[in-house]
Amino acid sequence: MRGLQLGALVAVVALWALVAGAGVVSPTALPGPAAVAAALGGLLGSGTYWQAVGDTLDGAVTGLAVAVAVGIPVGLVTGVYAAAEESSRLLVEILRSFPVIALLPVFLLVLGSTPGMKATVVFIACVFPILLQSQYGARSVTPSVHETVRAYRIPRLLRFRRVVLPGAVPSVMTGLRLAATTSVLVAIGVEVLTTLPGIGHMIMEAQQAGASDRAYAYILTAGAIGYSITLLAQYAEHRLLRRRPPARAGEAA
Repeated sequence: MRGLQLGALVAVVALWALVAGAGVVSPTALPGPAAVAAALGGLLGSGTYWQAVGDTLDGAVTGLAVAVAVGIPVGLVTGVYAAAEESSRLLVEILRSFPVIALLPVFLLVLGSTPGMKATVVFIACVFPILLQSQYGARSVTPSVHETVRAYRIPRLLRFRRVVLPGAVPSVMTGLRLAATTSVLVAIGVEVLTTLPGIGHMIMEAQQAGASDRAYAYILTAGAIGYSITLLAQYAEHRLLRRRPPARAGEAA
């Protein structure tokens, strides 16, 4: 499997080099992989590069952490109690229908171009996948289990901790994996569209300076961060669920 994946990657890089070398596309628009690798090598020794990476991760992690703190409890409660789910369904459907980047001008007007605004946008983009997957996981606990718990008069807090949460963990991990990748993408998108520091801002600066190889180096950095987050999330999921098959929860619509 790994061999096939590496083979596909090598094929894409070879095709990239072929297209760039043939001059089919302007070098300004598509520099060759060697030029991008050289630019990336130069950036790795630069403090500016690592500062940009840190700024992006700071906004992404802050927004994701708040989304986790809000999304998981709300999702579990609305998944267990039908009345809570019914009363919140319309509000959730309306809020999750707004494209978060389209709301950026509103957040700029209200919060200004600040790191807090970036974290807020990331939070809104991440909270709904976590909430809906937590809700789905809570619903996956069978009615017979709930009836047994009620028959033994187990306290609600203990019920959540020992019954609902363990049953919901696979779906919750799916939501966390999706939200973690989304957090970085949204943070970079906000930086591209504003003056906030980070990888997105450095991409725009490099593009405006005509340094397309440097811009592509930052783009590859963003891809590497996203891939690393996916691997870490999969590792955490396998560790938590090592005694049961990995969750393949149907994405909540």
